[in-house]
Amino acid sequence: MEEHDLLSLKHPSATRWLSLERAVKGIRANWVALVLELEEEEADRDCPVAKGIRKRLQTLMFPALTHLLTDVLAVVNRMNLTFQKEDVNISSIQPVVSMTLASLDDLMNGPGEAETKFNEALQDGKFCGITLTQADAQTFSRVRTEYIAEVTKSIKKRFPSEHVGIIADLNTVINASHYPGADSALKSYGLEALERICDHYGRFKAKQKG
Repeated sequence: MEEHDLLSLKHPSATRWLSLERAVKGIRANWVALVLELEEEEADRDCPVAKGIRKRLQTLMFPALTHLLTDVLAVVNRMNLTFQKEDVNISSIQPVVSMTLASLDDLMNGPGEAETKFNEALQDGKFCGITLTQADAQTFSRVRTEYIAEVTKSIKKRFPSEHVGIIADLNTVINASHYPGADSALKSYGLEALERICDHYGRFKAKQKG
C-alpha cells in the first residue's frame, strides 16, 4: 500500500495552498472508492445527486486535473513552507522564487511526476479500471496550460523581479558572511548593489512625495 492510500478526504481552505494540497491528495487517493461508492448509492437509492457527482468525477478532466494539481501544488508549497518560517533568511528568497518559477516552467513543458503516473495508468480510456467519459485530451491540454500560466503570473505579481533583485542586493550589502576577506576587495564590494538599493528607495520615496 502506498502512502497516499492512507489519506482521508479533507475540506480545503479557500485561501491556504497547503490545505488545498491536502484536499487534492485525499481526492486523488480515494478517487476509485468515491466513484464506486457513488455508483452504489446511485443504483441502490436512485440518487440524482450521487449520479451527478459520479458523472463529474468520471470525466477524464477530473482525475487528470487532480494529478496536475498534485504536481503544481507540490512546487508552490515548497516555496510557501520556506517563507512561513519565523526566521526566513533573505538570502533564500531570490533562489527559492527562481527555483519555483523554473519548476513551473518545467511543468509547462511536460508532465510532472503525478501527471506522468496518470498518463501511464490511462489505458484505452480507462483509469484504474474505470471508464472515463468526455475524454477530450485537447481540452485538458489547454486547461493545464492556462492554469500553470496563471499560477506563474500570480507568483511573479507577488514577487516582482525588481523587488526580488533588491532583496538580493540587500543581502549582498548587509550579510557579513559574504564579505571578502581582503581589504582591497572589500573597498569595492557591494557598491553596485548599494547603488541599486539607493536608486530603488530614492525613487520610491520621491513617488510617495509626488
